Amino acid sequence: MSPRPRFASRLDTVRNAVVGVLLRPLRWFSPQTQFVLGFAFLVILTTLLLSRWPFRLRELSLLLFVTTAFYIVWRVVSYRASIVDLFISGPRAFALVGSAILFQTAVMRSAYLIATAVASQSTRAPFNDVSVWSLAIPFAAAALLITMLLDRQLSLLVAVVTALFAGLLAPNGILLGLFAFISCAVAVYGVGRYRERQSVTLAGLIVAAVNCVTAIALTALTQHPIRLSSLMLAASFGVGGGLLTIVFASGGVPINESLFGVLTDMRLLELSNADLPVLSQLALRAPGTNQHSHAVGQLAEDACRAIGANSLLGRVGALYHDIGKVAAPDHFVENQTGDNPHDRLKPIQSAKIITSHVTYGLRLAKEVGLPKRVADFIPQHHGTRTLHFFMRKAEAQANGARIDESEFRYPGPKPQFKEAAILMLVDSAEAAARSLAQPNLQNIRTIVSKIFEAVVSDGQLDESKLTLRDLGEVREAIINSLAAIYHPRIDYPDFNAPPSGRPKDMSPHITYERAADVPINRSGEVEEEAVSRPEQLNRR
Repeated sequence: MSPRPRFASRLDTVRNAVVGVLLRPLRWFSPQTQFVLGFAFLVILTTLLLSRWPFRLRELSLLLFVTTAFYIVWRVVSYRASIVDLFISGPRAFALVGSAILFQTAVMRSAYLIATAVASQSTRAPFNDVSVWSLAIPFAAAALLITMLLDRQLSLLVAVVTALFAGLLAPNGILLGLFAFISCAVAVYGVGRYRERQSVTLAGLIVAAVNCVTAIALTALTQHPIRLSSLMLAASFGVGGGLLTIVFASGGVPINESLFGVLTDMRLLELSNADLPVLSQLALRAPGTNQHSHAVGQLAEDACRAIGANSLLGRVGALYHDIGKVAAPDHFVENQTGDNPHDRLKPIQSAKIITSHVTYGLRLAKEVGLPKRVADFIPQHHGTRTLHFFMRKAEAQANGARIDESEFRYPGPKPQFKEAAILMLVDSAEAAARSLAQPNLQNIRTIVSKIFEAVVSDGQLDESKLTLRDLGEVREAIINSLAAIYHPRIDYPDFNAPPSGRPKDMSPHITYERAADVPINRSGEVEEEAVSRPEQLNRR
């Protein structure tokens, strides 16, 4: 018996083991208790970082201030998560924002202590001025990190909190807090979508430039008389703060992506790499499914772009939606080159094998560490649809006995977001179009419309947030894309073998002359596995 192929990289295996060990104690507590412990942890550590030794009554008021600040952050994050798709849950988003604020506070406190120590060793102005050395602190690191990982509005909130905490740390708190807020605001609005690693560098350079100008302006306002050496030193420290922002943000992005399961465009592009073990095994063991996944990915990308959804997420979700088929690839029609193994199985056995590619796919997704939003495509692209043709076969063989419909139904849930709903539609549309002997525009339009009507009537899109207008635009995008893919080719005499020259019993794929003959069930799903090969050959 051959060993089980490796689907996860060694790095994923090590990461899963380490995370499992670290998070094991937290599983002893309920989610509510975990949140309370995490909130208390953030408040206490941040207060200690902002406190001055020895502790006095001031630290109690500081504790109340920090608690209020984190509570406001929690409420804003919860509200933002309810109106905007952050790709992670509200508590996890708060954990990311809170940890970024905590880390930023630790960096500011450490840098300020270093600046104080260095300034105390100098006797010549402006090197003995702590406020000048403090300009080199990377205030914008946390704000830039949250901008790239989560949301621009949340990063602006981080900027405000960073400025307040910076003001608490420094004796000239107002000026340093103002400098910190300007630096953070530039980081928030100085970077676009995180589609390439250079985005961090570009944003850091913009921060460095603005820091330079701001440092010169603040130094000119506070120093009398104005000395050129002070202005040049302040400008250089401001630039240094921007460059340090690049260092801290660049290092924090991949760590937090993995730790909190954040799904950035860069992470999606990495997941689309065909050399990843799970995609390599899919191409090797189920080449038909792999080709189908790439075709569906292109259709999903076009359809998502038509309604303003995340086209990159749609394409990557399509690449992984059928990874569970590697367990039994020859039981799915796109991988069959000969007989249909379902002809020798009972309908209930066939249904269990087909629906199990969802549960096995989820196991593989957990094993390879797929982000939750990508893994959600695996169960949601089938929803709770029923394998009607196999169920009818079972009813015919049961001689009147009652059939349990749940044994022929996918576990679900129904699509919960637009990209998953689009994948459900394009998955069926591509399979149906591939089954057409003559995939002209009329046949494609007929079969796509039939699939849309069936899926909507079955209630599969009720939880997906797709509007009727979205559905119309998605349908036209799918029809146009399929027509472009399957448009008729020109026949070249003496080069193209006539269709009748191909032996019928050697055809690896089931094709239908009429769109009405494609086996689309009442849920809008193509059940070609339910059609036996002899039956199909007789029809042709």
